[in-house]
Amino acid sequence: MTTPSEALRLHGLDALFHGHPDGVCVVDTAGTFVDSNSALVELTGYPADQLIGMPFSRLLHPDSVEPTLAYFHQAVAGENRRYVTRIVTPDGTVRLLDVTLIPLRGDDGEVAAVLAIARDIGDVERAAAAAAGNEALVRMAARIAGFAGWFIDVESGRIEWSDELFRLLGMQQGRVPVDAEALELFETEDHRSVWTAFERTIIHGDPLDLHATVRHASGRRMHVHLVGEAERDETGRIVRVHGAFHDVTTFVRHREEQRAMARLLRDSLDQVHDAIGFVDRGWRFTFANSWALQLAGIDEPHLRDRTLWEMLPTAQGSPFESIYRDAMDRGVAGSARAFAADWGCWFEVDAHPTEEGIAIIVRDVTEDQRAREKLDEYTRQVEAQAALLDAARDAIIVRDLEGVVRYWNGGAETIYGIPASQAVGRSIRDLLYDDPAQFDAADAALRRDGYWVGELRQNRADGSVLVADCRWQLSRGADGQVTVFAVNSDITQHRREQEQRIRTQRLESLGTLAGGIAHDLNNVLTPILMSVQLLRQAEDDPRRRDMLDALDAAAQRGAAMIRQVLSFARGSQGRRAPVDVVALLRELARFCRETLPASIDLRVEAPDRLPSVSGDDTELFQVLVNLVTNARDAMPDGGTLVVRAGECDGSVRLEVSDSGHGMDDATAGRILEPFFTTKETGTGLGLPTSAAIVKAHGGDLEVRTTPGEGTTIGFTLPADGPALGAAGGWPRREPAPDPAAGRGRRVLVVDDEAAIGELVRQTLDQRGFVTEVAQGAEALELLEQGRSYDAVLTDVMMPGVQGDAIARRLAADHPQTAVVLMSGMLPGPGARAAVERDGAHFLAKPFTPAALLATLDAALAGRASTAATAAEW
Repeated sequence: MTTPSEALRLHGLDALFHGHPDGVCVVDTAGTFVDSNSALVELTGYPADQLIGMPFSRLLHPDSVEPTLAYFHQAVAGENRRYVTRIVTPDGTVRLLDVTLIPLRGDDGEVAAVLAIARDIGDVERAAAAAAGNEALVRMAARIAGFAGWFIDVESGRIEWSDELFRLLGMQQGRVPVDAEALELFETEDHRSVWTAFERTIIHGDPLDLHATVRHASGRRMHVHLVGEAERDETGRIVRVHGAFHDVTTFVRHREEQRAMARLLRDSLDQVHDAIGFVDRGWRFTFANSWALQLAGIDEPHLRDRTLWEMLPTAQGSPFESIYRDAMDRGVAGSARAFAADWGCWFEVDAHPTEEGIAIIVRDVTEDQRAREKLDEYTRQVEAQAALLDAARDAIIVRDLEGVVRYWNGGAETIYGIPASQAVGRSIRDLLYDDPAQFDAADAALRRDGYWVGELRQNRADGSVLVADCRWQLSRGADGQVTVFAVNSDITQHRREQEQRIRTQRLESLGTLAGGIAHDLNNVLTPILMSVQLLRQAEDDPRRRDMLDALDAAAQRGAAMIRQVLSFARGSQGRRAPVDVVALLRELARFCRETLPASIDLRVEAPDRLPSVSGDDTELFQVLVNLVTNARDAMPDGGTLVVRAGECDGSVRLEVSDSGHGMDDATAGRILEPFFTTKETGTGLGLPTSAAIVKAHGGDLEVRTTPGEGTTIGFTLPADGPALGAAGGWPRREPAPDPAAGRGRRVLVVDDEAAIGELVRQTLDQRGFVTEVAQGAEALELLEQGRSYDAVLTDVMMPGVQGDAIARRLAADHPQTAVVLMSGMLPGPGARAAVERDGAHFLAKPFTPAALLATLDAALAGRASTAATAAEW
């Protein structure tokens, strides 16, 4: 913002200010002295240091205060003012002053201060001095306003410029340019019009009134207004031309900006799909956008010739008239909706007060009105059929805009468990929502759009949560009151089923991914596991044997982890054999003693003998280890862990209990969900995997828990054999292979992994077999050449040729050959068919040499038994 002192310097008045013989001062817009010259100090009788910061009103005679302040406010508003006033000096002298006020504007065009020139007009001499002061004031005002004078003597051709004209053009005072040189000051396109205008004035005496563009000495363009009058002698001959030069650049630019803003405003308003018009205080239209002109069926010039009431005579006496007059007379905005018979439409009109009059916005709301009427009719029908609504299965609720329930049907009573007598009159927000924010967001959308559809979580009377599919609609009754008509459906079960389907699809995808990874990892682990055990057999150094044992344990653990992922992703499809439950518990007890902290008291409560169950002892041991691990984690400060087993109605019951912190119902209901965990480092797969294994063995995991009192997880498996009580424990180390057991029998090993084929060959050769190694296509060629083998061990998944295809070829052409299928994945449909149809055996990767030999021996024994039976027949 420009300060008063800066405004003074900006207008070039600083030197004149202090050297002027009259009293001159600068007053800020609040009426406080900012600066004064010595003549004003002498005139007022106040020292300069007292004048600065003093309100000028303190100098005024009481009779002159009111009119003088009025003139001052007009000067602050931008108007020059001259008046006569009286002041009182400190010694009581009253002086009559002639005062001229000139507004001083800053760079931004706003009035920053007021320049005041005061003369004492108490006598004639002072009046004469005042006249001289007036002349100086005129010169000063001309300079401020950008005026300058010029003169042409027609007879001599002499041209004179005022000093101000040289200054306005940025030229040094001196010689005045004439003829072509003077014409070059103007832009080329103005040369003809300038020459013609001056010629008419000098020759014919026509008044000069010309707008043109000149170049300032600095090169910038100036818009100027030239005016002039011809002076004639007593004979009527033109002898002189007097004129003025006015710099109107600021005005031209301002006008251009106004025109640009007007065009922008019109273009913008023409894009609005509402009729918009401006009306002045004489009720005449000053503007109308294209939609308003189209609606009125008239062009803009004719629109300006008519008042609002002439243009819209039917507005008188309508709801629109009152809002027009309130906006015009009282400055109050208003809105009204009514039917306009002349157009056959419903209009909604907004009227807003403006400085010049009012602005009117008209919208065609016919479709909206029809929709409202239909909705009102629908609401009346609904209210008339309340009995039918009570029979509906959905919750039908009517509430006001404040959320207070007005109607609550029987379906709402059933869904929420809240009788209508307890619901009506209460806030729906407090009644059904724990999180009011979600209700508030939906209610805001309803108020904005008139309807809302979506899902919300709501509460029942018993504290349970349901998912509601909500359809809400605003409705206006015959009395004009707006209510909310809501239909809510309980879709909780549907959402659960949908989530279960999504979870199942995700698990299927996970199973596919896990299967591919498991196949590759098991192919990697197989040569490691076999190599370690082969090296251990030939190693006598205890330290090296310990290292090999550690490596063997790590490989076994990796294989177990892969089996866990496969069991979770695809369910348990492991081997089925009688499992000694007592031996399993003994191995579990040994595991617990090695892993549980001393703060946990372990108790195993089981009889010495229990019936065997059919299953995979490795998988069942994995289940028990998972349960024990969870129980340990539930007792970070120690406690009691009990493993129970017993016989019950032809089944075997197993349980693991802890005295830990227990779980609430919400947590207990989710612990079997995949990836749900309460541990910071948990995966959320242990219990879901255990549940899948138990289910595959014919049982179900059962959970009993109480917060603060511990948890018990158990399962029951069907008995499959006599009571056992083997003392050997599990797992047992396989005996060293007998080199003579192979007896020279020929074995073909088929695998696309060269390392696996070579290790299998070495293992079988040590046992006394004669072994060949081939890949898929090579194996088929050997069989087609008539080569015979006692047994064929083949990988199931190989490029080009699948293992089950080789098994089918052997079953058809070489039925006496034993077949063992190897795979890093659980057996698929093809492998299971080969086992069931052709008598093949299955060997899961990774495997140990002992498992390899045991499976091969079983396959050869089975094939020999089949051959012996055929010979008897």
